[in-house]
Amino acid sequence: MKIGVFLLIFAVAGATAQTTSVRPEWFLYQKGLEFFRAGDFGNALRQMKELADAYGETAESNFLLGRIYEQEGEAGLAEKYYSLALEKSGSLNVPQDRYVILFRIAEINLQRKNYKKYEDVLETILADQEMYSAPRFTRLRDSYLSTALHEGFDSLANLYRIDDDFARKAHTELGILHTRTGRSSRAVLHLVFANLAVVSTLADELRHIDPSYRFSTLKDALQRIAKRPELLAYLETNEVFRSLYFLGSALFQSGSFAEAKKIWSLVSEFGDGEWKIRSRNQIIAPQPEPLIAY
Repeated sequence: MKIGVFLLIFAVAGATAQTTSVRPEWFLYQKGLEFFRAGDFGNALRQMKELADAYGETAESNFLLGRIYEQEGEAGLAEKYYSLALEKSGSLNVPQDRYVILFRIAEINLQRKNYKKYEDVLETILADQEMYSAPRFTRLRDSYLSTALHEGFDSLANLYRIDDDFARKAHTELGILHTRTGRSSRAVLHLVFANLAVVSTLADELRHIDPSYRFSTLKDALQRIAKRPELLAYLETNEVFRSLYFLGSALFQSGSFAEAKKIWSLVSEFGDGEWKIRSRNQIIAPQPEPLIAY
């Protein structure tokens, strides 16, 4: 009887030791993330291996592996793990992180100058935006394009509002790609979507500050924003002047010369850095953007 009790106690103790020797999944992931943020990629990889051995691969762990390999210059391995993360994206703790994964895959293909796949990935993101992809919004999209080309961006922004969401960055990047591959009408449409989302957000913020505010012109909005550091930070964080600069370029390549110059003038007046300089140069001697081989 004593031997039986002893063996039972030993078995329970052994099981407890085995259970407690495996650290919790969330702990392993967070430690790996901390190592990654500190630039300690070796330890980050070890944490992800321990996590996979104990609990199996997850979308989050595969994405972090992709980030590690990308930082180490291993683009092929990075894309492999991003793709694995995408396959498991239905189990993401934050479903919107699917777009973060897609943007990383897109960025790798841009760096490799694999422009076709880059475009395809961005279009995959935009397939989730009904206003851009659904046939029932075709007339609305045509109206966006026609208004921007023939009446100007201010007229467009006085008529329409759209949300600033996951799609804005994809529209910006596709608009720039189309500008640089000579597809000016498609470029204008994407950059209209991107910049209209920005103006919609800024108009809401300015109305929150001053309930009597109503959007009139982009120049007036930028003059008001210049006095608000938090709104200037929004412009900088989201590279708004880069997006506006290429809207001007797309309009120019589409034949809307006066509107292009107007947009460039705003970037020249309110922007800074590269986009301010490039806008000034375009005002003096406007020319199409240098094309890239597609």
